[in-house]
Amino acid sequence: MEFIQELMSLGLKDKQASVYLSCLQLGPSPAQYIAKKADVVRATTYVILEELMAMGLVTKYKEGKKTMFSAEAPRQLMRLLEKEEEVIEQRQKDLEQILPELQMLTKALGDKPSVRYFEGKEGLAAIRRDLVMYSRPEDTIYNFTPADHLVGVFPDDEHTNYVQRVAKGIKGKTIFSTTSEQLRKYWSSQEFSRHTERRYVPHNKFPVPAGMTIYRDRVAIGSFTGKLFGVIIESEQMANMMRALFDLAWESAKGIDEKE
Repeated sequence: MEFIQELMSLGLKDKQASVYLSCLQLGPSPAQYIAKKADVVRATTYVILEELMAMGLVTKYKEGKKTMFSAEAPRQLMRLLEKEEEVIEQRQKDLEQILPELQMLTKALGDKPSVRYFEGKEGLAAIRRDLVMYSRPEDTIYNFTPADHLVGVFPDDEHTNYVQRVAKGIKGKTIFSTTSEQLRKYWSSQEFSRHTERRYVPHNKFPVPAGMTIYRDRVAIGSFTGKLFGVIIESEQMANMMRALFDLAWESAKGIDEKE
């Protein structure tokens, strides 16, 4: 029977797909006709029809003394994907809730730092997702950011990343450099500064193509030119040290930013 594999890719089991297709082809029919068409035993067909009704793909009604089953329009199959998206979204929220606690379980292994290496643009994107996913609401993340190089790799993603952090209630402090006056004004604007404080330093004082983010017990470093790569260092001592260095740089950047 055609379309079995396609329907299975949407989440139906093989017999569910066969019964649904048989319902489509036959039109309103009693279960015994559907069972014969689908080549599924009648008792199993009744069970599958109940499953399909729960999915919103089949309805039943009385016609005299007979119970008739009718397939819903194929467009209803879109609901399967919508439900799958809802399930994935809920699972992601559940994971975000327990991720910090799960991560703390690794502390039992001792204080040895963990270093993970990421390669390419997709690797850098994974690092950026990690800092949003791993941080808790009301956390503050700290960034050293060469804006020109970051925007060169992720033209639109910085705004998306910012929106995700704001939605989760994650605060931020960023020291950034850029040679673009337009970019500097945008990054310093009120529109782009809710939940995030930013201080500017001239490119000649921060002439590096790599950025660094400190969040919870992690330090993420990404290189945005040439061979794209990054690392995440998981170490509470390292993160605390880099936060202290950031605070020193933050105070120095205040004087520079006010003069510019």
